[in-house]
Amino acid sequence: MIGPLCGELYFAYIESEDRRPIIIVSQQKLNLGKYVVAIPLTSKNLEKRCNLPNCVSFKADSFGLEKDCVAQCEGITVVDKDFIELNTGPIAILDGEKWRLLVHAIGYVVCAVCEPE
Repeated sequence: MIGPLCGELYFAYIESEDRRPIIIVSQQKLNLGKYVVAIPLTSKNLEKRCNLPNCVSFKADSFGLEKDCVAQCEGITVVDKDFIELNTGPIAILDGEKWRLLVHAIGYVVCAVCEPE
């Protein structure tokens, strides 16, 4: 396996939490090792989070997601690949517009103006 790709969504177990979707945001060449950098998604407190500049909203039935949720870019984290459901493949891959919104939200978190390549 060449490792998960940037922009792919998977289900994972983060810090012994329940199974939840994540978006891989690290470069492919960095994903060849044991860890990846990812953004967790949550369905909690949607009405508050959906309008925050550090979050990106996703609707149910889009990108393989079962419920409305947000990507919490302030929660960017390193995930051990042993805790990601890689064997079934990604549940989805972000399109250009969602990827752009995600990169902008990450930029907001780290005090930078970011544009995707």
